[in-house]
Amino acid sequence: MVHLPERPTMQDFQTFVHEMEAHHGWLDVDLVQNCFLMGEEMGELFKAIRQHNKLYVDTTAPSDAETIAHVAEEIVDVFNYLAAIANRLDIDLEDAFRKKNARNMTRTWST
Repeated sequence: MVHLPERPTMQDFQTFVHEMEAHHGWLDVDLVQNCFLMGEEMGELFKAIRQHNKLYVDTTAPSDAETIAHVAEEIVDVFNYLAAIANRLDIDLEDAFRKKNARNMTRTWST
């Protein structure tokens, strides 16, 4: 069984996703396929958010707690694919996150 430690680091998440992919036999899924799969999961995430915001007609609308739980699940699916893509390119997500956001802190955007 794949295990994620308490208070995991970003590297722990990347290792967990790698081990989960190995467990399921997904390590041979290439970079492009992972990008396509993540795109599909993004669509599912957007739909879950749309449902949470009640931007659709449904007579059996779930509760806010249920829609938030669904959004959370879809975020995890997207995160798993993001980590898988980073793993295939040997990208340290924590290092990339820190560098990119340090650069973002020096930038300005007009509104």
